[in-house]
Amino acid sequence: MVISVVYDTLTTIAPDGNVVGVLAKSFEVSKDGKTYIFHLFENATWHDGVPLTAEDVVFTYKFLRDYGNITRWKDYAPYIKDAKALDNYTVEIDLTEPYAPFLTMVASGIFIVPEHIWSNITPSQIPTYKNEHPIGSGPFIFKEHVPQQYYLLVANTKYHLGRPYIDTLIYPIISNPDAMLLALRKGEVDDVTWSVPYATVPDLLKDPNIKIWNVTELGARFMYFNCLRYPMNETLFRLAVHYSINLTEIVNLVYQGFALPGSLGRLPPILQPWANPNIPPKEVKYPFNLTKAAELLDRLGLKDVNGDGWREKPDGTPLKLVIYSPSYDPLRVRVGEILASNLKKIGLNVVHQPLEWTTLVSKLDSGDFDMLIIGGIGSQDPDILRMLFSTNGTWNSGHCSFPDLDPLLYQQAVTVDLEARKQIVWKIQEKIAEYLPLLNFVHQQFVFAYRTDKWAGWILYPLASPDNWFSLLSLYNIQLQKTNITPTAIVYTQTTTTPVATPTITPTLTTSIAPTTTAISTITTGSPTYTPILSTTTYMTATSPAPAPAPTWSIMAVIAVIILVVIIGIIVYLVRRRR
Repeated sequence: MVISVVYDTLTTIAPDGNVVGVLAKSFEVSKDGKTYIFHLFENATWHDGVPLTAEDVVFTYKFLRDYGNITRWKDYAPYIKDAKALDNYTVEIDLTEPYAPFLTMVASGIFIVPEHIWSNITPSQIPTYKNEHPIGSGPFIFKEHVPQQYYLLVANTKYHLGRPYIDTLIYPIISNPDAMLLALRKGEVDDVTWSVPYATVPDLLKDPNIKIWNVTELGARFMYFNCLRYPMNETLFRLAVHYSINLTEIVNLVYQGFALPGSLGRLPPILQPWANPNIPPKEVKYPFNLTKAAELLDRLGLKDVNGDGWREKPDGTPLKLVIYSPSYDPLRVRVGEILASNLKKIGLNVVHQPLEWTTLVSKLDSGDFDMLIIGGIGSQDPDILRMLFSTNGTWNSGHCSFPDLDPLLYQQAVTVDLEARKQIVWKIQEKIAEYLPLLNFVHQQFVFAYRTDKWAGWILYPLASPDNWFSLLSLYNIQLQKTNITPTAIVYTQTTTTPVATPTITPTLTTSIAPTTTAISTITTGSPTYTPILSTTTYMTATSPAPAPAPTWSIMAVIAVIILVVIIGIIVYLVRRRR
């Protein structure tokens, strides 16, 4: 969350799902889907005062093209052919071929970086570059980070979309859930950026100053099978493991109903129209059945040949497997315990071992694991499937590869027609449900808690936590609100014009003003007397929630002019009368 308010993207996805501009006030796409032109706001600046121009965007996208293969953005890099500045505030980005989710995944996902800083970074420095004091162009300026204590941001008073009402944004790092909730109840923090323990929800709902917001993740709590190791590389083994877990039990007992059973096609059912409705739930297609699981292991040749109670490999050598899980999350730890216990019941010598986060990630990145439970990796666009399941996908940490799946994953990415792409995506999910490269336990429902006694203007929508980008631009301090203005939701409209050459999409936004383990955000403010605007061109603010200001000299000047006009009128009247 910190990076997303320090840096800007060209566009972003609005609460209604439309793509709207952030650094781009408008954009155009060619009919063949291979050329995008972005018209930038001319008043955007970097936090060090240097103007943000088209050259910064060109530098960022060429950086992505040239070095993206050694970063987590490697799935996007091959699509960038070139970027060039048409003038100081107009950028043309040319693609090697059409990329259907370019606006949602790339333009809305790649943060623009300052050329005058990042051009000094050599390619060899990129993998280890820490960017400890980021200079961005976003609504908040990075001020300080004390490891294991907090992040401190301050408002960008010169933000090109209008400065936030919030003056200071603090993200204290609190690792203890009890301490986190105590701070929330006492009003020491205003918003919890991680899901609260489900058992605490009933009590939190009793507090009139605390509200709850539920968000079902687009990713999943899931387990990688390391397909570079035996027997995880065998489909029969992965199928046996699927038969060894009861997802209904996991949802009800571990997640207390705050989750959906993991989809066999990976995409959660809420992601429409992409989630394939024809794929049965796991508990229908592969229901919990330890007898069936044991039979599959027998077919694979994993049998107890020496009578010690554990199955050996087909060559008679011992088989011992380890399931890793993140120690900071008691829910996934419990899932790991249940799965390991069930696998032991069918003769697999399996150990479950929770690991501290950095150790877990090191195991994942190096491929030093048998099975590893992790979470997340979701998106509003189904191209996330390519990143998870293609042979060279960024998130294919299990290294499972299926020759007939790669072409489909590529094809959906370059298919611009919505219906045609949907059919390909549905076919991909059918194959995933057959090959089972991952075990998706649940699509977790995160329960966020936030206070409403100090701050109003929260922008709530199904796919985001309360401290989303739109909220942080809209929140205002209730104590400074002297009039009875009721915050209302942001209303988005999108207008489209189609010139002969290329369709032009101009996003407009109208607003009625109406943020490990666990991080909490505290928001502080001064006395804003300004009216924030979300954009100088395509956005406009209807009502300011700031305190009603006292009469200013400009108002007095208007009154004086009116009086003067009246006096002149009287004089003219008297002169005419004398005539």
